[in-house]
Amino acid sequence: MFDVPPLLFVVLLITGHVLGGHWSYDHEEHWAPLCQTGKSQSPIALSHSVAVPKEFHPFSLHGYGQSASALLRNNGHSAEVRLQNIEAPTVHGGGLSGTYQLDHLHFHWQSEHIMSNYRFPLELHLVHFDQKHRNLTEAVKHPHGVAVLGVLFDLSPDDDEDFQPLLEIIDNLKEKVGDPRHLSDFSAKSFIPRDKAGFYRYHGSLTTPGCNEGIIWTVFTSTLPISKKQVKIFEALQTEEKMPLIKNYRSLQPLNGRTLYLRVSPIRENGANHQQAPVLLTLVLLSLISLSYISW
Repeated sequence: MFDVPPLLFVVLLITGHVLGGHWSYDHEEHWAPLCQTGKSQSPIALSHSVAVPKEFHPFSLHGYGQSASALLRNNGHSAEVRLQNIEAPTVHGGGLSGTYQLDHLHFHWQSEHIMSNYRFPLELHLVHFDQKHRNLTEAVKHPHGVAVLGVLFDLSPDDDEDFQPLLEIIDNLKEKVGDPRHLSDFSAKSFIPRDKAGFYRYHGSLTTPGCNEGIIWTVFTSTLPISKKQVKIFEALQTEEKMPLIKNYRSLQPLNGRTLYLRVSPIRENGANHQQAPVLLTLVLLSLISLSYISW
């Protein structure tokens, strides 16, 4: 039996945890090597000022409106949802090179991407893989094999009703890492903005170890609502070490010369996902002009 120097023991312990699937948002410096050396990492800061305007064909989503049972679990790093016993939803268009199949959904609190220097309280990732690959594990090994749709949530004074059934189960999973629970009548469509025409696009990576690159990222510019009370339910989830998962977002990564694209939507929406007709803005402006003439 030989003695291991204390410092080396700590390094081996941390490395073993990372490689074995045990990792922490508090120690990103100990993540897999690619997480430190990769030049196309995620998340990034999204900004109109650095984005290049580009037109893409509209997204075409199939099967997202299905009401299906789902399996929900606290995996120790996030709340993860997988649909059960249905034909998997798919997406194509939007600049994607093929048809991508939904693998699962998971949440980050606060948001991983920031938009116009603002970090949102919640971000949803809908993770898809190209159907020419057998599954996500195989697809992540190939450039453009995985496409993630990111949805940002902004604070609302009222609870979002679509979230309630999901949150009731999450609230019961606070201390139950890995324990799956069934959720009936789940529809992924409820968690996608009505306006899908406006979005940022760039090539990045997974935001968790091993930070595989070649991921096609789409982050919608239209947001969905969530209340502070509902965010608190996510923050109450616990890690495998029984510690509160107060935040589960990776730090921002440099763009490193990558091109960030922006497709501007012709539709404007508010945080409650209601369309704001452009004609309303026009009427308001005309009214202000009329008042200015009257004042003269």
